[in-house]
Amino acid sequence: MAYAAVVTITKQGGHDYLVQITETEAGAATEATISGMPLRGRILRQQATKTAGSAATIDPVLGNAANPTAAAASVIVENDTAAATIDNVSDPAIPYFTTDGNLYHRSVCNTGSDNSVTTIYYVSASNPATGW
Repeated sequence: MAYAAVVTITKQGGHDYLVQITETEAGAATEATISGMPLRGRILRQQATKTAGSAATIDPVLGNAANPTAAAASVIVENDTAAATIDNVSDPAIPYFTTDGNLYHRSVCNTGSDNSVTTIYYVSASNPATGW
């Protein structure tokens, strides 16, 4: 079976979005594209759980260009310590900008390509109190 990712973007009211990514056959370099996001916003929270597979840990990364692990400038959110369950709350929220409304997510499983991972990003497209 090949890698597959289902990306669901749910508007939560106002300028807030919940992005859920459900991956199967995920590995170290598999990547999901999140299309249709606001061009700029803030990442409030990153949650990820390995639900099945041979990997012991995941180390998710979100960027504004494909293969965000290759160029530090494209990384928006990067996890600190790999684990089977990740929950990162950003305070203050992490700003992002994309020219085409696409963001790129990698779960970065430490081994195997048989892993199932569910990731949720909480995103706000409202302007921060300090302005832009």
